[in-house]
Amino acid sequence: MKKGFKKLGVAMSFVLCATMAVGCSKSTKKMQEDMIDKYASYCQLGEYKDIAYEKTETEITDEVISSQVNYYLSSYAVTESVTTGTTKNGDTVNIDFLGTVDGVAFDGGSTDGMGYTLTLGAGTMIDGFEEQIVGHDVGETFDIEVTFPENYGNAELAGVDAVFEITINSIEVSTLPDYNDDFIAANTDYATVAEFEQAITDSIKESDDSANKTAIIDKIIATTTIEKYPEKEMQKLIDTTIKEVTDEASSYGYDLATYVSARYGMSEEYFRNYVSGVAEDFMQEKIVICAIADAEGITVTEDECKEYKQTMMDTLGVTEEELDKTYTEEDVIYYTVADKVYDFLLENNPGQTATAE
Repeated sequence: MKKGFKKLGVAMSFVLCATMAVGCSKSTKKMQEDMIDKYASYCQLGEYKDIAYEKTETEITDEVISSQVNYYLSSYAVTESVTTGTTKNGDTVNIDFLGTVDGVAFDGGSTDGMGYTLTLGAGTMIDGFEEQIVGHDVGETFDIEVTFPENYGNAELAGVDAVFEITINSIEVSTLPDYNDDFIAANTDYATVAEFEQAITDSIKESDDSANKTAIIDKIIATTTIEKYPEKEMQKLIDTTIKEVTDEASSYGYDLATYVSARYGMSEEYFRNYVSGVAEDFMQEKIVICAIADAEGITVTEDECKEYKQTMMDTLGVTEEELDKTYTEEDVIYYTVADKVYDFLLENNPGQTATAE
């Protein structure tokens, strides 16, 4: 599992462009010095060590690993429709049903013989529906009695007693593949079960670290005074993002308003405000990260930047040429510096792990 990196996003990718073009003749050292000095000057840095926050620290037990393994294996499960047996809670069953109120069928209350699959005990149906299917045999037809909730979406059925005729067509039984080195080698990037489970462990720890980094930086930003923003740079971020989404909408034959409404459930005005808010959040983080780097003398080498750029390419699955179209040299330097600063923050902010009551 490779180390992740933060990137600006609003359910789509932000293009992080430098406000001014940076010449290749500038050394990595000089470029990062200029960058850190520039952004650090925009704020009065708040407290950033020994911050009180609730630390996320997952206890990695055999049960946790097993749950993650089974989740992965489930995508390779083979499902068989079994036409014998008795249903029990937790079974996935295929049924047909016909609902009536006072002996009259109502709209939407029938499968029309098409079958409907549900997991008993999942709570996807109205109260009492699933529970009354438990204990019946496949092939059996029987009636159940239910009452629609008072707040049911269909006002004509809200609070009404109904009868459903149920026929159990089958029990859907899923069989997981054998979990062994051969399966892992054939279906993952790992050679053995041990390597795969270590990757799961690493991923959980990385997720915890990410949550803790977010908790820490949010606390620091809250106590930092941002005196000004690089307005032109922020506006360029906003304009670039909106243009990308507008171009994407156009490629499907839509205007921006129609597209963001259909895809993101937002009005155009809300979308534009959302993009502006995310740009401001990103800039606050960049200012604070650079201010901490300045205060602590945290710097990166050219080799570290190259290594981190490779991490970015591996994470995004792109070539260097493709990456260079989206991220400037300063962006790569910033992300490399930010990675070091976040490691520093984790080391200097142990936090307090929540205890079970």
